Amino acid sequence: MISVRGRRAGRLMAAAGAGALLAAGLSGAGAEASGTQDADLTVSYQCAFPAGPQQVSVRYRAPFPASARPGEQVRPGEATATLTVPRAALADLDAAKVGGTVQVAAQTTQNGTAAKADWPAFTVEPAAVPGDGDVTLTASGRPAAATAGPSGTLSFSLGELDLGLGPAPAPDGGGTKETPVACTPAQGQARVLAAVPVVADGTAPAPAPPPKATAAVPAGEAPPDCQDLKEPGWLISGCVYMNGFANVRKLDGATVLNDPAAPDPALTNVEYNIVPNLPTGTGTDVRFRFHEPLRSKATFLTFGFMPTTATMEMDQVGLGTETSAPYEKGQTRQRVQARMRVTIRLYDVTVNGTPLDVGAHCASDRAVDIELGDAPGADITNIVKGGTLHGSFEIPPFKGCGSGENLDPLFTGAVSGPGNYLKVSQGTICGRAAATCPPAMPELKR
Repeated sequence: MISVRGRRAGRLMAAAGAGALLAAGLSGAGAEASGTQDADLTVSYQCAFPAGPQQVSVRYRAPFPASARPGEQVRPGEATATLTVPRAALADLDAAKVGGTVQVAAQTTQNGTAAKADWPAFTVEPAAVPGDGDVTLTASGRPAAATAGPSGTLSFSLGELDLGLGPAPAPDGGGTKETPVACTPAQGQARVLAAVPVVADGTAPAPAPPPKATAAVPAGEAPPDCQDLKEPGWLISGCVYMNGFANVRKLDGATVLNDPAAPDPALTNVEYNIVPNLPTGTGTDVRFRFHEPLRSKATFLTFGFMPTTATMEMDQVGLGTETSAPYEKGQTRQRVQARMRVTIRLYDVTVNGTPLDVGAHCASDRAVDIELGDAPGADITNIVKGGTLHGSFEIPPFKGCGSGENLDPLFTGAVSGPGNYLKVSQGTICGRAAATCPPAMPELKR
């Protein structure tokens, strides 16, 4: 028989861990299942060939474990990449057959923490170049293993691609003389190749949701979520991607916000004016709003041993503002400041795999005021091009937490307080010029 005091202690540990989730939430834990899953993902790239820019489609396929235990090495099987390359892209090679290598930038993400995956270059099998039509190339290799964390879902996502293609065999009879080609994935498409649930012994595994299938947005076009804010007096409308890291000071941990590896990261819509004739030169005035609430997932080990998971949602209140002006007349680098107000809500909380009912309205009791700015030496040059901003914010007390029992004091005690550091990277705004569209997700910087 479980005592009332025992249940209360369990809830206390649950609420304390759930607070860690304020910078992100997390996906649930489960238990090990045998077998494999067949990962299959097609990514569209824009590639800078010597003969001119061309769009290349790459289909990635590989077997992955169906699930893994905490601390286990997750080892993908032999992977293949099937490339569809326009014939015109290879015109300068003047070769009957081509071969070479394919190097894809891979990343793992678990519980809001992203890490580089050191995948080796795949070898391209020599293939004939037809007189017209597309060229199909096949490359294969063995992806590197990754270590599973304590719980949650370990995802493998794919990014930039480096091609090395050349005549096969080389004219001098040696190996393939490769011409390097850099390729950037088109925005608005899924990039998660596989998601492996990490589960503890004795519990049933939670199935990983399939990656969201979204069509790539063509070069020069804006994605559907890029919408005009329709505020009067603003001349230029557009959209931008932002991501970053947030620390929860009381929990001594950091989590990723708007994870670039997620199937569908949130977009931010903007409107801005170029402001001339300031005493220090031309500046920029921006208004922005998240297209939808920013959601994130994470897991923390409460008291060093108990995995606690939750989803955190940041919903914007009103419009955010961002302004810039040069530090000194004649300089191109600008001083940037951004301000926004958000409410914070927690839901889908579990402790050691057991759901904790926090209700549908577990949220901060007031909006959070967030101020961000750059600093001398930062990489931001102006608002339109983007860069990195940072600041700190206070997490307010919580209200509405718990069903049948008031958990507000527990969440407030575990999480609320000042001095929580926030670092945000903003990409280039997709707006006036077609060359800036679709918006690119900025590099995630710690």
